[in-house]
Amino acid sequence: MEVVKNLKKELKNKNDNYEDIETINIKAESKAAIFSDYNYDSNEVLNSNLEEFLVEKVKNIPPKVNLRVKIFTDDCVDENEVKVAYKNKFKGDFEELEQELKRNMLFAFTMLILGVLFMGFLILEIYFLNNYILSTILEIAVWVFVWEAVDSFFLERSSIRRKRYQMARLYYAELEVVTLDFDKIEKNLTKID
Repeated sequence: MEVVKNLKKELKNKNDNYEDIETINIKAESKAAIFSDYNYDSNEVLNSNLEEFLVEKVKNIPPKVNLRVKIFTDDCVDENEVKVAYKNKFKGDFEELEQELKRNMLFAFTMLILGVLFMGFLILEIYFLNNYILSTILEIAVWVFVWEAVDSFFLERSSIRRKRYQMARLYYAELEVVTLDFDKIEKNLTKID
C-alpha cells in the first residue's frame, strides 16, 4: 500500500515540476518518413505514421506544457514545406472534429426530442388506452432515445473534445527541422564503442 502512495507522490511531484516546453523528437531518415508516399507534385500531406506517432506522444504530455516538435532528418527537406504540411494536417483534423462536435450536438438534441415525444405518447397511452404491452414498448422507446441523448452528449462529446484539444496543441506546437548526417553519427558512435 505504501508503494502505491509513494508512486502517487512521485508522479504528483513530477507533474508539479513540469518544464515550460516539452520536446517531441522525431528521427526521419527520408522524405517518405515525413511526407505521404502518395504525394505526386508537392509534399503537402504528412505521413500517416508520423501523425499517429505525434498524437500518441502528445497524450502523455501534461496540458499546461507547451509543445516543441523537432524532426531530425538526413534528407534535404524544405523546412517551410514541412511546416505547411504539418499545419494543414492538424488544422484539418481540428476542423473535422469541430464538425463532429456539431453533428454530435444535433444527434443528442434529436434523440432528446424523440425521447420527450415518446414520453408524451406514453402519457397519452396510459391516460386513454392503458394497454400493458403498448405501454411497455413506449417505455422502452423513451428509455432508448433518452439514453442515446445522454450517451452522445455527455460521454462521446468529452472524448471528441479531448481529441480536438490534442489537435489544437499539435497545431500550435513549435516546429523545427534539423538536418543531420545519420551515417556520420553512426560511424562516430561505433568508434566510441
